[in-house]
Amino acid sequence: MIRIGSEIRGLILFTGILLLVFLTDITAVWYYYHRVLLFVDRQPARMQGDAAVIYFGDYINKGSELGIDSKKRAQKAVAFYKDKRIRKIICVGGYHYRHWKGKPHMMKRYLIENQVSASDILYDSASYNTITNLTEARKIIINWHFDTVINISSPLHIYRIADMIDLPNNYYASYSYNLITLHDYWMLYKDIHHEFVSQILNRILKDEIRNRLVLVYRYIESLFDKVF
Repeated sequence: MIRIGSEIRGLILFTGILLLVFLTDITAVWYYYHRVLLFVDRQPARMQGDAAVIYFGDYINKGSELGIDSKKRAQKAVAFYKDKRIRKIICVGGYHYRHWKGKPHMMKRYLIENQVSASDILYDSASYNTITNLTEARKIIINWHFDTVINISSPLHIYRIADMIDLPNNYYASYSYNLITLHDYWMLYKDIHHEFVSQILNRILKDEIRNRLVLVYRYIESLFDKVF
């Protein structure tokens, strides 16, 4: 009886610890998410710039088509363009793990389909993560002598980008999350944990090391994709 009682107490203690960890995690996720929303809401309502930078999002159909997130980012840039609040759109990223190169022409094609002039679309062909996105975007901005820039991405990503840029004459825009189903909340929960890891790596590792880790991860990902 004594042994059974101690086992029950141990189980209750273990369950309590798990519950505490879970509640702490949920609280951290909620706090971070609301900080992101507050940051996005505090951006100027009528921001204007010489150009907008779209940071690539997702693919679907094995990399042959832009995903919903990428299209939402593009639609935000299109709205700025049609409202004459920007003159040019810069597309960066679009890393495709199957071919080891970016596919920004897919974003360009989507923008053209939405009445953006091809001559007003610029893009890089080298970036594959946020760090290299910023590097390549900066090259284009300097080359074209753009002064004020609007950075466009998902809410979580744009919050991290703003922390990495920390420069004047930069605005940050995003779309709004449409959280309806449990799957939507689950994906947001996972994405926030991805941001936690990215924020930590940003602070403890040099850019070159992080870039190499991304390439290794993408290579392993491509191997698993071939197997499964």
